[in-house]
Amino acid sequence: MQAAERSLDQDLQLMLALAKEAGDLALSYTLTGGAEAWNKTGGKGPVTEADLAVNRLCLKQLQTARPDYGWLSEETLDDPAARAKSRVWVVDPIDGTRAYISGDPHWCIALAIVEEGEAVASVLYAPALSRMYSARKGAGAFLNGNAIHVSLRDAEDGLRLITNEGLVTHPAWKEPWPRVEIARPKPNATLLRMAHVATGEWDAALVLAEKSDWDLAAGTVLVHEAGGHATTHLGEAFVFNQAVPAQRSVLASGKALHPLLLRRLEVVKIPDPQARAAQPMPDQTKPVQTEPKRMSESAKTGKQLLHIVFGGELKDVTGVEFEDLSQMDFIGAFPNYQEAYDAWKSAAQRTVDQAEMRYFILHAHKLLDPATGDHHHV
Repeated sequence: MQAAERSLDQDLQLMLALAKEAGDLALSYTLTGGAEAWNKTGGKGPVTEADLAVNRLCLKQLQTARPDYGWLSEETLDDPAARAKSRVWVVDPIDGTRAYISGDPHWCIALAIVEEGEAVASVLYAPALSRMYSARKGAGAFLNGNAIHVSLRDAEDGLRLITNEGLVTHPAWKEPWPRVEIARPKPNATLLRMAHVATGEWDAALVLAEKSDWDLAAGTVLVHEAGGHATTHLGEAFVFNQAVPAQRSVLASGKALHPLLLRRLEVVKIPDPQARAAQPMPDQTKPVQTEPKRMSESAKTGKQLLHIVFGGELKDVTGVEFEDLSQMDFIGAFPNYQEAYDAWKSAAQRTVDQAEMRYFILHAHKLLDPATGDHHHV
């Protein structure tokens, strides 16, 4: 056995023991009245004292055992210098915190090793489900010590899919989906969705929204070693531990099904997170262009009609009452319906995985000027 493989096997045993200890720690809070919870700043979701306690335990043990490895965790402030190593621990102390808080058993502890951007070993433990998943590159994937394999489905019709409710009926799709069975309810934890694909219990898992590396690394090696593919919805291989530790989306499935879904999903536009990476300073020796941009010709010809494109999370997908008006997403104002429709479609396609998130076009035909009380028809 090569030294690198021997090292990964040792790391895998370390992760298995640590995941069990971390799971017991997380469960201990549920036996004593529950963990204190609060919302993270910036709308990044909830966190509990159990998340932080598990994070501290993992950080201490993993860095003690492998001080030469880098570190990336959801509950540790990202430090690019700390993960500038050939091998990096990627940890999600509790994936599925909302489920954990509510008493739903579909949450897990995820530990992974990323080597030169590739996930090469992982352990994923769901203590409330008594499920311990593990995988190492080239050595297969396992659930509670038994080998697992992805589904062999090779057709979309009858597909068993884990994704957000309402995705397949979203109005933005050019081509209607065939008969699809949607997981109801779906696991809150993205990693558990990937694990269900790895075992073949479900054919595919799809998230059409940006996910962080810690949401994907452990599940990626698990799916790959179970004989499947885990990529972005465009078929891009995940490269972990980049400048921005995130991926634009995730599609996990068996190999025969994967290209069929990629063909369907290619119309969905989701930005590459790496576009947010720090850009080089402009060349100060070059003159700066200060001439304002011209308005488009369509905005100057004919009578301007105001169309506003906006969206938000609905309280009920059958109505138009928004969950939180302070979190509305305003796409922009447009001079005609065609431009507004194009903007609406682009926004709608980005959120097909979020059934409660809907976008609308408001045709404003009357404006009120509060300063004068005048009404202006447009």
